[in-house]
Amino acid sequence: MDKKLLTPGPLTTSMSTKEAMLHDWGSRDTKFIDLNASIRDSLVKLIDGEDKYQCVPMQGSGTFAVESMVSSLTQKNSKILILINGAYGQRMKKMCTYLGRDFIEYEIAEHEVHDINKIEELIDSNDLTHVFAVYCETTSGILNPIEDIAKLVERKKLIFIHRCDECFWGLTLKL
Repeated sequence: MDKKLLTPGPLTTSMSTKEAMLHDWGSRDTKFIDLNASIRDSLVKLIDGEDKYQCVPMQGSGTFAVESMVSSLTQKNSKILILINGAYGQRMKKMCTYLGRDFIEYEIAEHEVHDINKIEELIDSNDLTHVFAVYCETTSGILNPIEDIAKLVERKKLIFIHRCDECFWGLTLKL
């Protein structure tokens, strides 16, 4: 019987990825450490982020990565705006509730994208520290205007945490 590789989210694992996974890497092996450092450096360079950003690979599901970011990079006195139009936004809301983080939400239907003017209105009328968003909501495949949101959040001098299915494991955070 053929065994199945079950992965979360709407992603396809290419044959080259499957072949690469046949090689075992020890986490303390020098070659693994060097490769990991090289990948981290390359990803930061890709966004011209030297001296501004760090890349921290997270091993686990997207939900695991989001929870790691929420619990590690927000404080009890944080005030968060969560942009919700699908399952990941709902999970962020649930995580903030469990962690005792203060938040407000901007929720719209799964087939709609977030309105940048409404986001700015919410930022301006609330004392916020963070904005959470999802670029591509797994449930619908909708693409939110993440670049516009990022520019707005930066202009308002808030911390921006977002989930991105394009890099399925990652989030970016501007410190």
